[in-house]
Order: sequence, then structure tokens, then C-alpha cells
Amino acid sequence: MDKNQPRPGPIGAIVGRPSWVGRTWELGVLDDMLTSLRAGMGGCVLVEGPPGIGKTSLVSEAVRAADSDNVLVLRGSADEFCVSLPFQLITEALRPVQGVEPAQETGSLWGAGARDPLAAGVQEALARVERACATQPVVLIVSDLQWADEASLTVLGSLIRLTAQMPLLLAGELTTGSTRDEVHQLRRAITARGAATITLGPLSDDDTVLLAEHFLAAPVSDDVRALTLETGGNPLFVRELIAAMVRERRIGLREGSAHLVGGETEGSRLPSSLGAAIADRVGYLAKDTLEALRAASMLGTTFEAGELSTVLDWPVERVIEALDEATATGVLRDAGIATEFYAPLLRHAVYASIPHSVRGLQHRHTARKLHEGGWPVERVAAHLALAGGVADEWTIDWLCAWGTALLYRAPKLAREVMQHALEALGWNDSRREPLESVLAMAAYLRGDPQESEELARRVLARAKDVDHAGEMACILAYMLANQARTAEGLDLVTSVTQRWELPPAWQARLGSLHGLILVLSGTWDEAVLRRVKEARKLGRELGDARAIAYAWHVLSLCYVRQDRYAESRAAIEAGLVAAADDPQLTDIRLILLCNVTTEYADADELDRAWESARTARKIAIETGTTRLHSVLSRTAILAYDSGAWDEALADLETAGEATMVEYLAVPLYGLTALIKLRRGELDAAQVYLDRIGEPGQLKPPVSFAAEDIWRARLIWAHMVGRQDEVRSILRRACDDAFLSELEDSFRLLAPGVRLALSMGKQDLAADLVSAAHRKAERDSRPRVHATALVCQGLFDSDPGPLHEALAYYRSVGRVANAAGCAEDLSVVLAGSGDMGGAKAAMREAAEGFLALGAAGDLDRADARWCAVGLRRGAPGRRQRPTTGWDSLTPTEQRVAEFVADGLSNPDIGERLFSSRRTIQTHVTHILAKLGLRSRNEVAHAIAGRPRPATAS
Repeated sequence: MDKNQPRPGPIGAIVGRPSWVGRTWELGVLDDMLTSLRAGMGGCVLVEGPPGIGKTSLVSEAVRAADSDNVLVLRGSADEFCVSLPFQLITEALRPVQGVEPAQETGSLWGAGARDPLAAGVQEALARVERACATQPVVLIVSDLQWADEASLTVLGSLIRLTAQMPLLLAGELTTGSTRDEVHQLRRAITARGAATITLGPLSDDDTVLLAEHFLAAPVSDDVRALTLETGGNPLFVRELIAAMVRERRIGLREGSAHLVGGETEGSRLPSSLGAAIADRVGYLAKDTLEALRAASMLGTTFEAGELSTVLDWPVERVIEALDEATATGVLRDAGIATEFYAPLLRHAVYASIPHSVRGLQHRHTARKLHEGGWPVERVAAHLALAGGVADEWTIDWLCAWGTALLYRAPKLAREVMQHALEALGWNDSRREPLESVLAMAAYLRGDPQESEELARRVLARAKDVDHAGEMACILAYMLANQARTAEGLDLVTSVTQRWELPPAWQARLGSLHGLILVLSGTWDEAVLRRVKEARKLGRELGDARAIAYAWHVLSLCYVRQDRYAESRAAIEAGLVAAADDPQLTDIRLILLCNVTTEYADADELDRAWESARTARKIAIETGTTRLHSVLSRTAILAYDSGAWDEALADLETAGEATMVEYLAVPLYGLTALIKLRRGELDAAQVYLDRIGEPGQLKPPVSFAAEDIWRARLIWAHMVGRQDEVRSILRRACDDAFLSELEDSFRLLAPGVRLALSMGKQDLAADLVSAAHRKAERDSRPRVHATALVCQGLFDSDPGPLHEALAYYRSVGRVANAAGCAEDLSVVLAGSGDMGGAKAAMREAAEGFLALGAAGDLDRADARWCAVGLRRGAPGRRQRPTTGWDSLTPTEQRVAEFVADGLSNPDIGERLFSSRRTIQTHVTHILAKLGLRSRNEVAHAIAGRPRPATAS
């Protein structure tokens, strides 16, 4: 062949293999992060830039060799179809380590409000990533974050925090210009963690030409150079322009360089924009291939051949043949078990080629085909949402049949498509009622009680179906009870039972809730017991586990208020049996487990309390329930009572992160402030007390845990010298109404007597002692009786009652109570002249306070001992160091050992009967105290150290 004769490349292909050019600094940043990753240190990087600028190519080039270097690379990409599909992005990314999806749920919705399949999916996704990181470093690449669904963004937000303690490199790619708040929040979270941010702009002229030469595997002539520079330095445009020139046979080799072929007129036919270049590429494809691509473009940037076969109603062989041609021409590329468009802009161009007037019809057709093919309901609903306009009959009927399942898997999407359907229905259409019922629950599940109440009342006002009426009545009654709107709840039950002749199942359920409202309103007489027992009997006759479980719950509350604790525990156990086999009764099961934990703790059966608490925590974590904060709050209280204050603080911190509702966090602040004060950390406690405000202004449901708030306020007022407030709180504690309103208000009495005596207020101390005895007469719990003994012994300076109380506290393992009682006993014995006994009690108290880290209590005790002539051998606070191995709590030392063994946070949590998030908190504290940057460094730092004791 004549060397001057142009040699065009194959049609639709690029001659040379593309190579990376123009991003040396950016690649250096990523390479440094990968080096740190291999050393066990995680990190975040955000790559930003306009479409086609090379974000994905940059990250891919950086991690190209990672797979061969024992680094697991996970990838996921989003598009505009992903926004309403929970876990779409993260499922794709985690597919190699088993992706996560919300569980399929059907059936009645009432009572399922605490179960959150999406939150459960978030926890499962995080656990899978953590377990993957325990075996090897992981790079998680997520592309086109501007289209990521909310559930995936939630997972990514949590993973950002985990990069500080795991070998995880999170690389996010974001096309500039997104207006979504969730994306901006994620971006702020990334940058707040000191993540690297790489902003890509156009390539320089020299790099643009160099990229073209790499594509062509040859130097370019001046005419090709000039044309290439018209791309504005956009790498994707360079690629598409070169491909178009090769495809058109407008370029060839002459004298070793790539030249344009033909005159100016012919050359001017080449695409002048990226969009035109992409359209030009697609226009060359065969008819079947183009039809397949158009159908694929409606499925998203990534799709499966089976899904496309379902939509087109083609045999798989025909689909694969079309996809092979599209792949050969560079429109598609293989993505493991799926296929994806080479670039999102390519998919967009194909999608844009479908006339706008028929896209809605195509999406409805796609939805029906996916439904017929058995694809998940959220995939079907996503196309119904994209169809826009007025919903057709098939859509409305499908939503009536599948709306409940869709609600569990994609609440936001369910709300969107159902609202479109309602717009197409007349007010008297019978299908409006079931759709509005599901929407009411959707609002409840996403934490919008106002909209849920509005919709539920709307359904009740026009309901013709008694089952819908019963379900909406139960939803409303449950919400009103939780909001302490008992009068409205009672009116609701009365009006519903008068208007409708409810089916027996709903009568039983509503009867149980009626009893709950009465108990919460302060009524727990025999009439209420009879009413609830009737509901339980009806539930048993019907085999309705929900009615039975709630009836037992209400009965247990009645028994507690009547000081019938043994009967209350028996009722709770019966309720747990009733709820055990029904996953939709997760909420009531957790309520019962939390309550029985408290009752076992009140009976000082701490081992049984821990057993039920750990069961509750396990269920709460696995189901992603919104009640997780309540479960962790209960375990924190149990840890506090057991003397495990560090564990209590870790659970309180985790519980605070588990709720975004301020009033639910207030009780957590009370116990946190109390621990901080007892440890002498006045400034830290002040922060939490300021968040609480005046405890006397607290309203239900916050006031249920106000005992710790009042006690913290009492200690704080004494520490800062506000004696008037101390006296005011102590007078309140003498009031029987106060003692009855707050179940554990007796906790104020012993500290109150101690303070009153120190202030010389004998009359006030006497009133507190009297209140303690009255409380003990009405309340059979052993702790209440022990409190009365301490109060009497202090007031009378009589060591006898104090000895008795101390023996009891020792026997049941109440470390903090024993230390405080030993302190009181030492002072009383010293005052009576028994200095030997006083010193022994003093040593016991000091050892107890030191074990708890209760520096504040120890300061108070030292002052009292000094006043009666007692001196410790090593006075002052012997606080735990703030850094180094000795600064770690016993639990943190155990966690550090497990980290050194290569266990993930979820696996450590299983060993220690703790939550993954609590272990995460411990690891964060370990790294900070030891001044380390990775789990690998923890392993090296503690190599050769003796294993800590196995007791928690």
C-alpha cells in the first residue's frame, strides 16, 4: 500500500488503547491515599467536576492495580432513576460482599411503626463493610453522587466516620451543580473530616492533544490538533470526536501522523459538540441494537440483561446479540453481572432520543413488564413515578394491591406515586380509602405524626371499610397515647366504637389501646383491669397475637402502679410469648423487653436484667427500629446501676446518635450529666444540664426519666453553691405526689438527707426520712427499702441500718450504692468513736469510688472524712490517666485486644453483647487515647501485652 494512502481505522472503533494524561497531581493525591490505606489507615476523597471531565477515569486509573495488591475494590454508580430507590447505589457497590436491600413486608401496618426496614438495611450495609475491612483494605468508589438515594447517602455518611478507624478509602465522584440538600450535607460531612477534594477542570491544550494521540496511537497533524482543541479540554468529547472521525473514515495515517481526510466541506460534517458526537455514535447502530439501547436507557446507567429481556419481551440470546454490538462500539461496557453505559452522558443521549410525548407511555409499559416478570415492587414504582401525568387504571389497581409492600421497601417513592394516583381519583372512588390508609402509615413511618394524624382522621371521617377504620383508629390511638394526649385518645376510642361495629380483631386491639390510654392518664383501677382482660380474652379467642401482647403490656403497667411487681413481670413474660413469632410485633416485643429489664433491675436480679437487655439490643439492631434509642437508654441505665459507668456513657452517646428528636434525647442528657457530676466534671455536665433546661418544666414523655435529671440538678446546685435551689428540690422530694409521679424518685432521698444534714437543716432531713419510709411502705422493691435504711441510719447516726443496707448492696452487685453507703457508714462510725470500723468502711468507699472514676464523690467523701478525723493514705483523686494504655477502661482494653485479633466492630459487638455503634464509639476512644491512626497500629501497640481480664 502506498504510504501516502490514508489508512483508516475500523469503523466505530478507536485505533489505539487510551492512556491517562494530564492529571499528575491528582493521581499523586490518590496514590498517597492508597499507600496509607495499605498501611491500615482509611480516608475520604471527593472528586468533583462537570460531565465528561474524567472523574471516573481518574479514580479508576488510581486503583487499577489495587486488586492485585490485596485491596478489595467496590464500585457503584447512580443515575436519576436511583433517587427514589432505597439502597440502589450501595447495593450495587456492595454486591461482591452481598448487597443490602430493605426486607419485603406485607400485612397490617398498625403497630409496625418502630420497625424500619430502611434503617435495618443501613445497619446491615455498615456491618458488611466493616467485616470486609477486617480482612483486607477496601476502596469503595461511588459515582454520580448527585443522584444517590437517601438510604445510600445515609450509609455513606456513616462510613465517612468509620474511615477514621478502618482501612477504608471512600472515593466519591460528584458532578458539579447538584441542588439536593442531602448531597450538600454529605459533601459537608466529607470536607469536615479533612477529606481530600479534587476539582477537575478542562485539560490544557497540550494534554488535550496528547490524549488524542494516545487514542490514535500516533502523532496528530495540525488539522487534527485544531479540531481536537475545539473540544474545550473535555476528555469524553475528545474520545467521542476521535471515534466519530475514525468511524467516518475522516482520519488516516500519512507519513506516520494522523491527518484529516477530504476537504473542508466533508470535514465540517464532524460533530461540533459532545451531544452531537454521542448522537452521531448511536446513529450508526443496527435497528435491534438501537431499540435495545433505548429500552436500556429507561432502566438506568446500569442494568441487567434479564431485566432488559423482560421489558423488550425478547429472548435473552437476542438481547445479548444487541448488547454485544453496543459494547463493541464503545457505547456499553461490562460491569460484572450487569452491563453499563460507558458514560452517563451516553445513556442520557439515548434516553433523550425517545420523544418526550411517548416517554410516559414507555415507562408505564416498562412498569407492567417488570411487574409481570416478578421484579421488586420499587423497580415497578420507580417507572410509574417517572411516567408522570395522571395515573392510569392499571397503576391505581397495582398500588391498591402492592402499596403496603412498596411502603416498607421505598416509603418516599410510595408516597410520591400514591399521591399521583389520588389526584386521578374522585372523592367517592372506593380505591381512595386504601391508598390514603397506606399514606397515613407512610407519614408515621417517616416520623411525621402531623401528616399521619391528618390522613388517618380523613380516612376515619369517610371510611366505609371497617378494617380500614379499625386500622386508622389504632394508629391514631397509639400516636395520641405516645404524645400524652390522653383526653383526645379517650374521645377517639369512644367515637370510633359508637360509629362503627368493628370486627372482633379490631375491637380487641382497640380495647388494649384504650386501656393503655387510661393507664397513661393516671387511671389503673379494677375497671381498667377488667376492660383490658376482656380485650385479652377476645384476642385469645381470635388468636390475635397483637391484641394479646398489647393487653399483657397494659396489664403489666397497671400492676406496677399497684405495687404488684411479681404479677407485672408475669404479664410481661406472657406478652413476650404472644409476640415472639410475629415479626410485625417487633415494637411491642421491644417495649416488653425494656420494661422487664427495668423490673429485673428493680428486683436487683441484675443477671436476668442483662439477659433481657442484650436480647432487646440485638433485636433493635437487626431490625433498625426507631426504638433503638430507648433500648440503648435502658442498657445505659442498667450499666450505671451495675457500676459500669464507661459502658453507660458509650451507650448513651450511641443512643443520642440514634435519635434526631430532641425530646427523646433529653432523658439521655440527665444520666450523662449525673455521671459527669459524680466524676467531678462540672463543665462537661453543665453542657447537658443547659440542654435540659428547668426539670420542673418537663412534659411527658420526657418526664418518665426525670429522676436522673432531678438528681443531677441537685448535685449541680450543691456544687455551684445554689443552696436555695438545693432546698427547693429537697422539699419537692418530700411530697408524696412527686414520689408517686416519678417511680424512681426515691433515688433523691438518701443524697437529700446527706445534703440536708450538711446544711444543718434537721427538719428538712427528718421530712426526707419520713418520705422514705412512706415510699417504702407503698413500694415493695428491695432498693426502696434499702434507701429507707440509709436515710434512717444517717439521720439517727445509727450504724445498724447502714450495715444492713451495705450488706444488701454488696450482695446484689450495686457498686455505686455500696460505695456511697460505705461512705455514710464510715462517717457515722467515726462519730461514735469506732475508728477501726470507720477506716475499714472508708477504704471500701474509696476503692469503690476509684473503680467508678467517681472523683466528684471522692472529693465530697474526703471533705466529710476530714471533718470526723479520718485521713486516707493517698488523699486526693486518683484519676485514670487521660492517655496511654492505662487510660483505657476495662471494656476498652478488651475491645483493643479484639481489634488486634482482626475482628470487625459487629463481631466484637457480638462477643461483648453490645451494639456495633457502641463498639465504634469505643474504638474511636481507643485511637484517641493511644494517639494512634489505625487498627493496625493498635495491634502493634499492644503486641506482647498480657490479655485483660475477661469480666466486663
